[in-house]
Order: sequence, then structure tokens, then C-alpha cells
Amino acid sequence: MALLYVASVSTHSGKNLLCLGLGRRMLNDGLKVGYTKPFGGAPMMVGDVTTDAAAWEINNILELGQSPQECCPVPRTQDLVARTMRGQTEGLLEKAVETCKALEARSDVVIISGSGTLASGASCRLDCFSILEALDSTKVLLVDRYDTNFFLDNIMLTAKFMRPWLVGVVMNGVEQHLVEPLEQEVIPYLERHQVQVLGWLPHDELLGGMEVEEIKEILGARIISGMDYIHRVVTRFFIGAMQVRHAPRFFQGARDFACIVGGDRPDMQLAAIESGAACLILTGNFYPNDIILSRAEEHQVPVLIVREDTFTVAHKVEHGRHRGSLRGEAKLKRAMELVLERIDFDSLYKALGL
Repeated sequence: MALLYVASVSTHSGKNLLCLGLGRRMLNDGLKVGYTKPFGGAPMMVGDVTTDAAAWEINNILELGQSPQECCPVPRTQDLVARTMRGQTEGLLEKAVETCKALEARSDVVIISGSGTLASGASCRLDCFSILEALDSTKVLLVDRYDTNFFLDNIMLTAKFMRPWLVGVVMNGVEQHLVEPLEQEVIPYLERHQVQVLGWLPHDELLGGMEVEEIKEILGARIISGMDYIHRVVTRFFIGAMQVRHAPRFFQGARDFACIVGGDRPDMQLAAIESGAACLILTGNFYPNDIILSRAEEHQVPVLIVREDTFTVAHKVEHGRHRGSLRGEAKLKRAMELVLERIDFDSLYKALGL
């Protein structure tokens, strides 16, 4: 039996992506896999039970057949926050540990996902270190987005305190121009300091994208045209606030983009459609004219209407992108491919005793 905790120093670093890919490969290799997120940061209702949205999504994608409570024994609800402030969090760590052990008893390997950062859940003793100290023989796989600022400092300090548990590090979101220094300098540096690198994942626009349906949910928008195309994936967002004569240069060469534009700007709406937009997001609760709707339908462009102003909508979209959902068949396929191709599973299995 093996317990593998997937953790990250910073938020939105790729834990869900990695857990999903690891789980798929392990299932393909004939292993019995369990999965849980002890402390969930995105509560959702499944029937009359609260669980974590990402944990429930991963359970369903991998077809593990677990209960909502097994996927996330302690979701971070407003009630939990209130009880934490009153000091009423007794037994939560024990509940999480019992869930992990119950899954371990019927699995070859249990993937345990951290939530947010290493510190997330510390107020109720459900942070990474509390979980590790409460579970015997748990191993840690650290994943973080690769950048050139404090990445190495974060990894080195974390490795210092995680030495008894750490089996390796995975870098995520590596930009193409950073591949050479990563392979020639960063990885050798880490390995000289006994930090094993088990792989790196390239930056991928598709994985950072969102389906139109997902954008609708995030914004609370109405779709007034293009319902047949709501599964189109948007990989970038433009704000159509310039003069229309500049639009062709602004949109030139862009693909799979959404244009956030005032509902009272039909000129810019039309320019975005003609430039290949995947989606129009019209702000200010303005209904477009028939010409716009006709051209959008012709170009298979869904049209969304929201009440808020352009700045508020752009902020909501940016926040939603950082949540890193893996919804959508194309995104799932790409996520699986990256993890299966680029992670050193032989070394990981050896470290886990599998």
C-alpha cells in the first residue's frame, strides 16, 4: 500500500492536472487507486452532501466510484470557517486521516491532493504538514509553476522541511524560451542538492483555456445565440475598447479568443466576429442587433450577455482562469498526454514501493 501526497508551494500550480494524470496511468497499469482531498477549497453539493468540486470531478473522470465524503472529508464551507473562529474543529484531522486509511485498506495507492498551498487548512490542523505527520509512510510529490523569480528558493526551502517525505518535484507551465536553462542549469542544480526532478510540463494554451459554458457559469451570463457551440474552448481574452479601425491589427493572428466588449459597440462586435472570435461577451446588459446575431450564428460564435461593466467582467474571467478547471474532452485528453509523456513513472513507482 502506498500513500502519495501531491502538494504545491503556491496556488493554481497544477495539482489537479497531476493527480488526474497520475491516477490514469496507475489505473492503466492495473493498480487499484484511491483519491482524496482532505481539505477542499471549492465546496459543492452532491445530493445532500458537501464535497470539493475538483475532487468530485477527478473521482468521476477516473471512474473511481467513491462517495462525496471519501473524495473530500472536510470541505471549506462558511460553517466550517465560523466553527474554526469559535475553536470548534476537534476531530477534523482524525476524520481526514480515517478517510485516507480506509481508502488505503482497499487500494494499492492512494493519491492525496493538497488544497491551495502547503499552509491551506492550518487553522483547523488540515495543512500539508499536519496530514503528513498523522499518516505513516506518506510520500510527497511537489508540483509548482516554473518561473524565474523565487521558484528555486521556494523549492529548496520546502525540500529542507519535507526531506523525510519528499520523493520528487514536477515543474509545470514551462514556457518554451525557458526550456534550455531549465534543463541545463536548474535541474542539475536541484539534483546536486538531492532534490529529484521527476519531470516538467510545458505551458499549454489549451489547458489554460475555458469552455464557453464554463465562462457562462463564472459570469452568470445569458447565452442568447450559439447554444450549439458552448463547448468551444477559449484560450485568450481581448477587451474590445479601442476604435474599430484598429481592430484588425489588434485581433490579427489570434485564435480561440473571446472578446469582452460593451453591448453598445456593434462595430467592435462585428470586427471580433469577422476576425475569428470563439465567443462574444457583451457587457452592460445590452441586447445586440439582428445583424450581429445573424453574423455570429453564421460564424458559429456564441453570444453571452452580462449585466456588469467590462472591467468587472474581465476581473471575473481572470479569476476563473486561475482556478484551472479540467472540463472539456480536449483539455482532458491533453492533460493526460502531458503527464503520461513527461513524468518519470519508473522512478516514482520505485520511490513508492510499487
